[in-house]
Amino acid sequence: MKIKTLLIFLTTLLLFNCSKDDSQKLSSENKILTFKLTSLKGDIYIGKIDDVAKTITLTTKGIELENQIIPDIEISEKATISPDKIPQDFNKQITYTITAENGNKVIYNVITNNTPLSNEKKILDFKFNIDNETFTGIIDQTSLSINITTYKDITNIFPKITISPLAKISPDAETSQDFTSGLEYTVTAQNGTSNVYKVHIVKPEITSTITKCYIRAVSLGQLSNIDLLSDSNYKLYLENDKNSYLLNYFDPVSYTSENKIHTAFYFKFDEKILTANNYKLRVKLNGEIKAETNYTIDVLAENAPKIISANQTSYNYSDTLILTGTNLIPGLSIPANGYTYNFTEYHVTLNPEKTTLKYYMSLYQVFPSFMGQQSPRSTRVSVYNNGRYGDSIILDFK
Repeated sequence: MKIKTLLIFLTTLLLFNCSKDDSQKLSSENKILTFKLTSLKGDIYIGKIDDVAKTITLTTKGIELENQIIPDIEISEKATISPDKIPQDFNKQITYTITAENGNKVIYNVITNNTPLSNEKKILDFKFNIDNETFTGIIDQTSLSINITTYKDITNIFPKITISPLAKISPDAETSQDFTSGLEYTVTAQNGTSNVYKVHIVKPEITSTITKCYIRAVSLGQLSNIDLLSDSNYKLYLENDKNSYLLNYFDPVSYTSENKIHTAFYFKFDEKILTANNYKLRVKLNGEIKAETNYTIDVLAENAPKIISANQTSYNYSDTLILTGTNLIPGLSIPANGYTYNFTEYHVTLNPEKTTLKYYMSLYQVFPSFMGQQSPRSTRVSVYNNGRYGDSIILDFK
């Protein structure tokens, strides 16, 4: 009996020692050896591992835009990690549990020091520099619009644009552009978000004037994007590189069309103007040019016709219009019913002394009574020949 009990004891002791040896063979390693993040843009961030504090510190830039990054983690041999290598949002608090083969656990905290990418995406300043003159845009950051006023040619402009630091702009600010129909600029922040600015050009212009005339001629003018009636300081000039003449405009009428303000007016080419073919008509405010013709005007002073009188003050269809004066030319121009009717030497008679000009009034369209309009109507009749307008007189047409 004693022998049997001894055998059982020895067997138990042997099994205990074997079990103890097997336990000592299981690994107790439970470390994170390396930790790496790769952003969607390909930026690589290596974690700094503190095995004492059980922390992994990352210094990143711009990962606030990413919430699904799969980390590259190397751990101790035979250990396991939880959670496994799955997509994580490292903008939040992340922990990893490392379990050794022998069951020992340790928890690592991931500390992410992220520098966010800039979200600034503004146009801060917008200018045109044309012929050494600067035109500054008015920027509305709410509507993302830029309004810039210039009377200059805008078909080939290199704008000067200032944008938010770290942002980019498209099209390139250094590229010449045609702003005739406006333009859009996209400003993209460092973080990829963007604003689209619309550039609206306000281009005051003088149009509809005669371009070839003698002194004493009277012309109609159309001014867009400026209301001459809004400020008495607006002045009208005829200028070239040598001469400048202040002109008197009269009978201005302002109206709105296609969301633009317009002013129609009349003006006279004064007798003091010298002959030149490169004049421009300009509107100035306090000495600064605000609008001008985009074409030149040819003015002739020599032998300019002068009307002294007419044989009547009121005319009917089939009457004969007779003008007397000096240096008269063989032709007439009569505006009526939205048209301008020009009559050449084939329609008029001019005496050799150029003092008497006759026209038999056989065109009924120039008379308001024939067109169902109120009669009589005051009509400006100008002498005219070879495309050049001269002196005028106001007569009544019935």
